[in-house]
Amino acid sequence: MIKQLSSVAVILALSTSLSYADQLKASSQISAVTIYPGSAKVIRNSKVAVNAGKHSILISNLPLNIMQSSLRIAGKGKGKIVLGSVELQRVFQHDVVQEKEKHLREQIKEVHLQRKVINDSIHRNKEQLGYIKKMVLGSQNKPENKSSSNSYTSLPLEQWQQAWQTLDNATASVQEKIRESEKRLSNEDKKLNTLNRQLSQIAVNQKESLNARLYVEADQVTELSLKLSYQINGARWEPVYDADLNTETGEIELKTLAQISQRTGEDWSNVDVTLSTLRPSAGTQLPPLESWSLDFSHNPMRASKGMFSSSVSETRMVAKSKMASLGLNQLTDSVEKKANKEQDITPQQSRLIATDFSAEYHVPEKISLNSGSNKRRFSLSTVKLQSKINLASAPRFDPRVMIVANTRYSEATPLIAGSVSLSRNGEFVGNSYLPQKLSGEELKLSFGEDSKVSIKFKPNNDKKRRDGILFGTKKVVERRYKIDMHSNHKEAHDIVIYDVLPVASDEDIRVKKLGQNPNITQFEDKEGVVGWSRKLEPAKDMSINYGYSVSYPEDRYIQGL
Repeated sequence: MIKQLSSVAVILALSTSLSYADQLKASSQISAVTIYPGSAKVIRNSKVAVNAGKHSILISNLPLNIMQSSLRIAGKGKGKIVLGSVELQRVFQHDVVQEKEKHLREQIKEVHLQRKVINDSIHRNKEQLGYIKKMVLGSQNKPENKSSSNSYTSLPLEQWQQAWQTLDNATASVQEKIRESEKRLSNEDKKLNTLNRQLSQIAVNQKESLNARLYVEADQVTELSLKLSYQINGARWEPVYDADLNTETGEIELKTLAQISQRTGEDWSNVDVTLSTLRPSAGTQLPPLESWSLDFSHNPMRASKGMFSSSVSETRMVAKSKMASLGLNQLTDSVEKKANKEQDITPQQSRLIATDFSAEYHVPEKISLNSGSNKRRFSLSTVKLQSKINLASAPRFDPRVMIVANTRYSEATPLIAGSVSLSRNGEFVGNSYLPQKLSGEELKLSFGEDSKVSIKFKPNNDKKRRDGILFGTKKVVERRYKIDMHSNHKEAHDIVIYDVLPVASDEDIRVKKLGQNPNITQFEDKEGVVGWSRKLEPAKDMSINYGYSVSYPEDRYIQGL
């Protein structure tokens, strides 16, 4: 009869039990991995034959950085089997424990040794060249004063040709050896660079590992099947999205892919992989909340803030960074055309397992992923969303007009925040970032520049004056702008023009809108970010005239105005 061992948490034993005399060793292999956004749960399987009685089973070479409190042991076998305590032992080794890293370090050590041998050979050959030169030239002229070490420099002219011929014959073979050695040295340098690059991708320099010692008691001979599970840092998965907009129908094909990577220090070979949205490493408790009481300050000071906090150029840079959230300047101009295919390739989809509080995707095939290796991608899902297309521009900061698609995300599983590749009618237009979206929330994506609409931003000269008399005199700055638009489309399109108007942060500052009032007054709940919605007719010109005036006391100064 096969009985199952109960899954138990790890007990860190302070000392081993002497009554468990029979010590067995069991090897283990990774069979399945559940990857979370910042960690992973690893399942190892092991089999070991046991006799009736008490035994200690040693499972070695577990990674050092596992979360020890997460270790669970389960198993089954024939008869009655009792699992006692589990002892974790830290083992130090003289060499790194990861096999691939160990092998690379050994190769690098061998290359360094070969380089030393080659360099020694080059040095000896160069010494030989110097010795040959002295011997050949010196032998042509034997001076009476034998103590002169440089006497060969006084060689008679008629003997120079014979000396150089002798020198050439003697040194030719040595120089060839040097050239061959230098070529070998260059090859070794290339090999060393390659090995160092490979090592930098996987190296953890871990020289310690963990051994798990299990204390079990069986009432009969059986083969015990063990399953170890633990969580480990160094692994992660993140969503990567592909969004393709059909500008004729307004349909967005949104593909969700998972990009996984791991530097856990252990290799995954032919394992089942599940991707989970759960975050077990994140905090499990709400932050502590304390009472908040208000009281008057003993030294009250009235702080007057200027309308702007930086220079004009810095203000425009800040505004431009804010406008990036509109999706108006987040796209690159590069366009890469997809290759024509004789037959479409259907990506293998991962199976979704949804619960009330998280979602899991089971990768349909077993995978292998070594620690520190390249990232891998898997297809999770494909959905089609119907969108409304409109145009948008912020011409004060960027003269381009962008194509913006607005839709609502309707799937049950949430969209996790991640990077998104954007395509329009099958052509890549750029990259952006997709914030987390729940079912029913609005989704807005910008799909690059509309080259059929031209737009020009025309600022008028500032007008400055003073209003009031005596102590009530105020400075007034008036600015007006004109935006001209022209469409070469065959159909009319909705367009929104965005800008940032100043907002007073002091009661002595008065801001007044001039010209055509915006119908969008607080875009995305940002005060001062406004917009004008218009219907842009084909082959027609359209203009928007607007501006603002700012008045403030004559004795005050507003930085950046």
